[in-house]
Amino acid sequence: MTFSIVARDPLTGAVGVCQGTGSIALASRCPQVSGEAAVTSQWHSDWRLGLRALERGRAGLDPVLILAGLAETDPLFRYRQIGVVLDDGRVAAHTGDYVEPGLYAGHRVGDGYAVLGNGLVGPEVLVAMAESFEGEGEAADEGETAFEERLMRALEAGLAAGGEGRRHVSSSIITAVRGQRRPRLDLRVDIAPEGTDAIVDLRRIFDEYAPFIDYYGSYWLDHPEVTGEQWLALGSPLS
Repeated sequence: MTFSIVARDPLTGAVGVCQGTGSIALASRCPQVSGEAAVTSQWHSDWRLGLRALERGRAGLDPVLILAGLAETDPLFRYRQIGVVLDDGRVAAHTGDYVEPGLYAGHRVGDGYAVLGNGLVGPEVLVAMAESFEGEGEAADEGETAFEERLMRALEAGLAAGGEGRRHVSSSIITAVRGQRRPRLDLRVDIAPEGTDAIVDLRRIFDEYAPFIDYYGSYWLDHPEVTGEQWLALGSPLS
């Protein structure tokens, strides 16, 4: 039972997944992200499906066709929920027809993104996530809101709308850009401390790390004498 957003940044071509769930360590099995594509395989998650979708996305196959291929080969596809976005903005999502009594499962696909969830309190969770991501689009176009911040705010909007109606134990955000050998950002909460929510915890970690994304991503590799704080004082140069 998980709710997620998979999306592409039209400004940079970055792709990413941001999600939360009531079970432990979702980042170890649900998200698959490279510079060309971002995937989440959730509900009855299967990392094999996620990797298969990622490989086909990296090869440029349309996400609709990726999901159609998975449906033909996976006998448990009715238990799956999958979202796929490519760095050119093509996107698709699938929600199986198995729904637990009293809980909501579904997805919404928009321009360059999809929100999807299962075990939710209702469709309002996905509506809130979609409205948040779309609403931040104008600010992002003007360079005021970074892609990763938009993903976080979308997940938080889902939490504010009720999420799974219980404590969320794990959460993660992963983004990548084509041509990079590692994720641009890879943060996770595998098991939130008792009495806390993993999505709230992820926000705390994200706020601490976000100013240093470009520092740890590239700058510090060739500038061992410059600390992160000094880098910020220099105006966060990229080289």
